[in-house]
Amino acid sequence: QKKLFGTVFIIIGIIIFGVTALVVFFEKNRYQKEQFSRIYSATLAIKRNIADLMPGADLKYLKQVLVNAMSADPVILYFELTDKNGDVLVSDDEHKQGKKESKTATIEHITRPLFEMIHTGNEDKIPSRFVIYASRLNKDIVHNNKCMAVKNEAILDTFWDVTHLNMQLGTFRVGFSRQRIKTHLFMVAFTIMGTGFFILFVSAGVIFWAFKDTFISMTRFSSKISELNRFDAENNLKQRLDSTQFKVQSNELQSVLRLKQVFSELIKKIVKNWDQLEDQIHDLEIRLHKSQKNLEKTQKELSFQAEEKKEIENRLLNVQKLEAVSTLAGGIAHEFNNLFMAITGYASLIQKQSEPGHSNIVKARKILELVDKGSQSVKQLLGFAKSGKYSPGPLNINEVIRMNLEIFKKTRKDIIIHAKHTKGLWMVYADRSQMEHVVMNLLLNASESMPENGQVNIETNNILLEKKKLGMDKIVSGRFVHFSVQDMGKGIETKYLRRVFDPFFTTKPFSSGAGLGLASVYGIIDNHDGFTTVESTVGKGTKFNLFLPAFKEKEKNEKSI
Repeated sequence: QKKLFGTVFIIIGIIIFGVTALVVFFEKNRYQKEQFSRIYSATLAIKRNIADLMPGADLKYLKQVLVNAMSADPVILYFELTDKNGDVLVSDDEHKQGKKESKTATIEHITRPLFEMIHTGNEDKIPSRFVIYASRLNKDIVHNNKCMAVKNEAILDTFWDVTHLNMQLGTFRVGFSRQRIKTHLFMVAFTIMGTGFFILFVSAGVIFWAFKDTFISMTRFSSKISELNRFDAENNLKQRLDSTQFKVQSNELQSVLRLKQVFSELIKKIVKNWDQLEDQIHDLEIRLHKSQKNLEKTQKELSFQAEEKKEIENRLLNVQKLEAVSTLAGGIAHEFNNLFMAITGYASLIQKQSEPGHSNIVKARKILELVDKGSQSVKQLLGFAKSGKYSPGPLNINEVIRMNLEIFKKTRKDIIIHAKHTKGLWMVYADRSQMEHVVMNLLLNASESMPENGQVNIETNNILLEKKKLGMDKIVSGRFVHFSVQDMGKGIETKYLRRVFDPFFTTKPFSSGAGLGLASVYGIIDNHDGFTTVESTVGKGTKFNLFLPAFKEKEKNEKSI
């Protein structure tokens, strides 16, 4: 009974509070928007009167108009009319007039207004901006010896740009009380919770009335069963079961009657087959234990197979992407290079044939710059194409990094660079131009994550890997040259981390890049039998780790053959 009623109260109570919170949330947004629209309409009419009166009316007449408007709307707490220099012309407080804008209330979030609208009425030549902010009062507001609002109370702070014809006259500020919104939401919450708890108590009464007989019968039945658990030195459990009988009453529910009958039959069978039951229970426990072990083993196998399948699918998808782009790059590179050579030739011819200072020279120079950008894009495509591996040879990564750092430092003097070069770094068998392309792309990527200033850490190491697992079915071992580029920028979100090496994937605007930089880095390292990993934490930075097989003289001879 306690569990039933407790469960009913808890479930219905949670539903009541949940529904109340949900309704109050949506009602708050709806009613607040309704009040914003009302305030907009009310202040628009006042603003129009002010705009018509400001050029010619005196300040006393303006103040009288605003005081009348304030008297007509009881939720208006204060008003201020300032000129375009910020000096207070008219205010509900005479002590503020002639001074700079007062601090009656402080805006809490100046960059995030609650409501904003640009009014472009026919009466104005330039648009007027209307904004509502969430503010807190810096003092008590008293009108006619009546406290309308207290210090630190949350209010609605509205601002209108007062314009007339083609002139900016000033700013009209009005403070509105939020008590109407709070009162409305309180009444909504009170009504919903009151109705809900009324339904709760009615439901509890109906449940108790409907199951009263069952409760009484079940209590007696459970009490009888509890006696079986009582310690008795004279009678063992088998004897107590044999002497247990249940009294059946006609007013009991069929479910209770059936339960008593089944339990009585069960007791008879237990007494009759006591020893056999114990053996069956023991055998059942053994089988259950084995089944649990088999089930756990099967679950682990299925989980491993699912992860393996997912990993293989992801790797297959990446391979298909790289192969598709590789085929495309190899097919179009030759044609594009021929086109670029022809365009370059004609642009150079235009420059030579144009007179000094002619506009065609500038246009031809622009054509050459665009051709150069196109060539760089083709070069990036070839970076992860198999055909992009031009002339590999023994190479010291430290030299490549030092040379690119000298160039990079001249372009971003605001970035602090810490480079740690390992002495005696192993040589790698790689294309120098492509390695320069890899290093520069990583440095540019790091600088883009730190647009103003920051720090980049570069490190090289000799590493001996032993059965390093790169995937579900890929394990590498041997001597590798490791170099890393780490920035202290904004980092990469987890949902984008697995896609950073995808061709044409970028979170930057389309005009800022084609998404080929990191893809070409991945392709170039992969074409040199290496691998790339990335680590990133949002707000702390990103680290790219690149591993290239160390060069061996034997490998050189084999490749030359």
